Amino acid sequence: MLEQVLKPINHINSQMKYDIIIIGAGAAGLMTMNELLEAGLHVCLLEATAIAGGRIATLHKTGFDQPIETGAEFIHGQLPLTLSLLNKAGIDYIPVAGKMINIHGKKWHKNEAHEKHWETFMRQLNKLKADTTIGQFLQENFSGDKYAGLREAVQQFAEGFDLADISKASAKAAYREWSHEDKNYRIPGGYARLIDYLVRKGSHQNGHIHFNTCADKIEYNKENVTIHTTDNRHFEASVALITVSAGVLQSGDIEFVPAFEPHYGNAIQQLGFGSVIKILLQFKTSFWSEYYDDIGFLLSDEPIPTWWTQLPAENNLLTGWLGGPAAAVKSAETDASLLQSAIDSLSNIFNLKAEVLQKDLVHYTISNWQNHPYIKGGYSYVSIDSTNAKKILTHPAGGSIFFAGEALCNGGSQGTVEAALQSGHEVAKQIKDYLH
Repeated sequence: MLEQVLKPINHINSQMKYDIIIIGAGAAGLMTMNELLEAGLHVCLLEATAIAGGRIATLHKTGFDQPIETGAEFIHGQLPLTLSLLNKAGIDYIPVAGKMINIHGKKWHKNEAHEKHWETFMRQLNKLKADTTIGQFLQENFSGDKYAGLREAVQQFAEGFDLADISKASAKAAYREWSHEDKNYRIPGGYARLIDYLVRKGSHQNGHIHFNTCADKIEYNKENVTIHTTDNRHFEASVALITVSAGVLQSGDIEFVPAFEPHYGNAIQQLGFGSVIKILLQFKTSFWSEYYDDIGFLLSDEPIPTWWTQLPAENNLLTGWLGGPAAAVKSAETDASLLQSAIDSLSNIFNLKAEVLQKDLVHYTISNWQNHPYIKGGYSYVSIDSTNAKKILTHPAGGSIFFAGEALCNGGSQGTVEAALQSGHEVAKQIKDYLH
């Protein structure tokens, strides 16, 4: 199991000088660490929590019949870096199965992929010359009562799939992403198997990983970086790589001395980053299969709108999903309140009494990522300002502070594990050139 591998190595002398210190043991940090170790560099990685993975968070939890994905779950298409690593590690992955069903006003639309004006919307979006926000695009092109359903569908899709605020999200980026559909995959046993592989690989190459080590201040100049931690230790290196989430960067929890030049600070705030709440419910029965035997995903207008099964695996786990601004608002609620919203949503979707669902419920867990102190949100989306912000942040601040992570990837897999791995791969090349 992963927990057996991830042992703190805090006995390593924290006063020694490294070539590079990486902040954050998520996919981007681990990817970069391994590539720099292969180049013969002396690397240290600091992780604020007790385990690696970040928003990859597979749990083996009492009450559930199988490992559960409280964070990243899907491989969205034939993603070269993710699949290459899985193949090298000998980790299998399987296609997601089941139909996607839309439910509006308790009515199931089993054969409708999108709202009736969706194709018109996409054709118009394809003609867009100068980029604008999704919200502005809808206002300018689909403002009448005739398109009320379309506007609602677009907002729900942007928030649910991309965690995006349509008043900030790029319309052109939405078209690039939404104009093709890829087959999704899952990793049996969970995404943590990939993290396990990267940690083992780094350990075999003598990488230094310090868990429960939270950086809160970074002093830097062109020749040296000193990382200060909340437990009053410090680590020194020639350069540092920051792979924490955009939410942590934007929060200001890490102090940089000297403060970044204004254009760096502005670029950090311009990154699109959304909220998500993920609710996993283990039931005694798979009651949904009696209603419809091939449910993959349910898209509804309920308080917890999106649900999915584990098909092709047949089990009694249902996953609920709320993303975007609505999740940010609801993140202030207690777990008990969120659970009630989940039960009420399923009650309306399946026309079952809430009491029946409560009796069938065995166990649950709620991942309210906005409230995670070392994440502060879900994942990134392309805002109207993201492209320029990424150009700024892919150059080292002060000559010695580099950035990486899924929010900084310029590829077509925004907000995914692939984006984090790709960003780590790219920054590793940049750092190797810089140090050599």
